[in-house]
Amino acid sequence: MIRVYLKKPNSPKSIVTKALFASALLLILLVSLFWNPEKISVATCFLKEATGYSCLTCGLSRSFYAASHLHLLESFGFHLMGPIIYFSLMILFLRFSFEAVARKEVRIKTDPRITKIILVSFSCLWLGFSVIRFLDEL
Repeated sequence: MIRVYLKKPNSPKSIVTKALFASALLLILLVSLFWNPEKISVATCFLKEATGYSCLTCGLSRSFYAASHLHLLESFGFHLMGPIIYFSLMILFLRFSFEAVARKEVRIKTDPRITKIILVSFSCLWLGFSVIRFLDEL
C-alpha cells in the first residue's frame, strides 16, 4: 500500500535545496528536449571508443531525447531503462517543485519490501539489458 503525506512546512534552507534540485532536473529535461544527440555529437562514450563495447549508460541521451518527444518505442530501442529514468526524473521535478512552492514536504510511505523489490527488479533489468547488449556486440 502506498500512502502520501504532506508534512510540516520546510525550513528555508530545505526550500532552497528543493528549488535547486528542481532547477537541475528542469535543466536536464530541457536539454533532452532541445538537444538532439544524433545531430550534435558533443559527448562520446570513452569506454565505447576504447573497447568498441557499450557501457551501462550508452544510448541514454538518445533515449531521453526520444522520450521527451513521446517516441517511446524509439526511446526503449536506444536504451531499455531510458524512458523509465526520464519519467522518474520528471516526477522528481514535479515533487521538488511542489515542495519548494507549497513549503510542505511530500512523504511517500510504502511497504519496505515493495521498495526493495522495485529497486532490485530495476537493477536486475538494467544489468540484464547491459549484458544482453554486450553479448550482442561480441
